[in-house]
Amino acid sequence: MRSKNIRIDTAFMGYGHYKIVVTYSGFIKEAISGDMDLIRRLKSEDKKEREEATAEAIAYVESQSL
Repeated sequence: MRSKNIRIDTAFMGYGHYKIVVTYSGFIKEAISGDMDLIRRLKSEDKKEREEATAEAIAYVESQSL
């Protein structure tokens, strides 16, 4: 699943929870997370930090989608 066409979106749900939506190859998977550090890192200006957070977010959403 590690392709260049992966898109990650976040949306505030309330009470410190965010919906994380991972879209790739026509598939959409989503999960709710309260991990504010992960959300912050997904929006980081530091490319390396953002890439690491992206991998972590994908793994999290995959684990929640089983």
